[in-house]
Amino acid sequence: MTYPLPNPKSDRTSLVGRQPRPTGLAAAPTFALAFALAISISACASPTTGTDVNSTTPPAAATASASTAQATASDRATSTASSSAAKVSANTASTAELVAALEAADVANADRWAREIMEYRPYDSTDPTLQHLQDELAKYNPDPVTLAAILSVLTP
Repeated sequence: MTYPLPNPKSDRTSLVGRQPRPTGLAAAPTFALAFALAISISACASPTTGTDVNSTTPPAAATASASTAQATASDRATSTASSSAAKVSANTASTAELVAALEAADVANADRWAREIMEYRPYDSTDPTLQHLQDELAKYNPDPVTLAAILSVLTP
């Protein structure tokens, strides 16, 4: 009894279970789509140099003016908060007193900050900067204006 030998050529050319790969002009739309996508993504990306084509201010000067404006706003917020808000003791003030003082200083989430102030009591009464409180509040990454406003209404 003889068995027929398989035809190796038919196995290599069979497309059963395989997708045909586009060649020639059929591959062109795929390449064009990938190329267009890459160009559009790179066009939407922000420049790495930090320069704006329409800007007349050099980047270094813009950064310096922005930091000066932020410092001025911080100083203004601190002076406004300290002049308009009554100071309360970080050691003995009740939650309501802390919240009222923080709200008068325009501190966002005053009740949250009041809870944090109370959590880390007592504070050293000989430390006018309340460094221990500053260290504890730093865990929550408050912006400089908020931290200055919080400290402006507190006494040790």
